[in-house]
Amino acid sequence: MRETIANFFVKAAKYVLLFLIIMLAFSMFFGTVHLTLIWFEKLLSPDPLMFVFNINEMFEIYEKILIIVVGYEVLKSIYIIITSNKIPVMEILKIAVIAISNKIITLDLHKTDYNSMIAIACILISIGGTYFLFNRFKPNDADI
Repeated sequence: MRETIANFFVKAAKYVLLFLIIMLAFSMFFGTVHLTLIWFEKLLSPDPLMFVFNINEMFEIYEKILIIVVGYEVLKSIYIIITSNKIPVMEILKIAVIAISNKIITLDLHKTDYNSMIAIACILISIGGTYFLFNRFKPNDADI
């Protein structure tokens, strides 16, 4: 009886994850369409020169591109979880590195206080340390 209840919840969780994959795929598609529209709008804007981006516009575009990349990596991780019944620790650490790198790349140093910079540095060090430890002391299976 317990096994059937557990199997029901495992199957239900897989359907939830499948729905999340579909939502994420649609979000990535529409995000790419939105990014393309923003790109053309900024490119064709006569302010100050047509066909020239200013640095703030480039940061906005790069930030959106990196968000779509993070979405793609999350999509891959959810797919791995569904197909293998394991949690891909290394893939999730790679997603975390990409996400924190996105924050660092698009960080406006003039508007960011020191506490936020220290917090981002601590997050980056902890993710890097975890990644190093998983590579250094490889468990029998890198997935848990």
